[in-house]
Amino acid sequence: MVTVDEAGRALGVSRSTVWRLIQRGDLPSVRRGGRRLVPATAIQTRTRRHRAAQIPSFTLDHPMFRLVGAGRGGGRTPGARDKHAILDTTVRLKADAT
Repeated sequence: MVTVDEAGRALGVSRSTVWRLIQRGDLPSVRRGGRRLVPATAIQTRTRRHRAAQIPSFTLDHPMFRLVGAGRGGGRTPGARDKHAILDTTVRLKADAT
């Protein structure tokens, strides 16, 4: 069992975020001797789950990079209004490739 402060350090979040997780029921805790304690196994489980759900980093083939410069064409395309067409085309091409 660890304190709320120790749980925050282990999870890499603030003390108030740990309290929020406890109040929402996302992080189990017990009250012992007037202190709120978090089971160490709950922290390990949450850390493992968080690592598995991490968002992958951007690569140069990410659709977002097709928007670089869009909207600053000075009348030349692609312009800001074309951004959805650019993203839709990229997503469609990726779907066709799979």
